[in-house]
Amino acid sequence: MSCLRLDNGYIEGKELDNFFHHLLEKLRPDDTITEEEVQRMKEQFMSAYDVTTDGRLQIQELANMVLPDDENFLLLFRRETPLDNSVEFMRIWRSYDADSSGFISAGELKDFLRDLFLQHNKVVTEVKLEEYTDTMMKIFDKNKDGRLDLNDLAR
Repeated sequence: MSCLRLDNGYIEGKELDNFFHHLLEKLRPDDTITEEEVQRMKEQFMSAYDVTTDGRLQIQELANMVLPDDENFLLLFRRETPLDNSVEFMRIWRSYDADSSGFISAGELKDFLRDLFLQHNKVVTEVKLEEYTDTMMKIFDKNKDGRLDLNDLAR
C-alpha cells in the first residue's frame, strides 16, 4: 500500500485517512466508499486501538492488533535493538557461551539481552528484561530444555 510510510513508526494525518479508505475498499470491494464512512471507521478504530490517544496509529499499536504475540514481540524487539551485522551478534554470543558448548541458559540469555540493549544505548527495566527473556525462551526453545543454541536464535 503506497499511501503509508512507516519509517517514522506511525501513521498520521492524511496517511491515516488513506489507510482507513484502503481498508474499507478491501473489506467492501464492490461498494462506493464515502468520506463519512472512512471518518466513522477511523473514529471507532482509533478509540479502541490508539492507546496513546495521540491521534496517530503507531506501528506498535498496529502490530498489537494484527500480529500473533510472537511475531509482534519480534517486530518490536528488532525495532528497538537492531543488530548491525552477524559478526556483532556472534561476538556477543561467544561471550555468553564461555564454555563453547553451543548453548546459553535463560539466565545467560537475560545477560545477553541486557548487554545487547546497552550496546545500543537502551536502558531496559529488569521487569521488561525478564519479559523479553521469557518471551524469547517460549518462542525459540522448541525442545523446552531451558537453553538456546544458535539454531534456535537463527530462527
